[in-house]
Amino acid sequence: MFKHFIQQLSGDENYLIFSLLVFFGFFLLVAVYLFFMKKEYIEEMSNMPIIDQNKQDEEV
Repeated sequence: MFKHFIQQLSGDENYLIFSLLVFFGFFLLVAVYLFFMKKEYIEEMSNMPIIDQNKQDEEV
């Protein structure tokens, strides 16, 4: 079924399919990257604005 759909596409639709595949591939790569990211790094990054604010309060 998918082969039949692809064969009926003219030139313009190929760009649409390609862009959809690129978007989907990028989305999957980011999802896998986030899934395997260390939890300590996520916690450190989420606390960065708070840590920066605390440092600024201490300096003043």
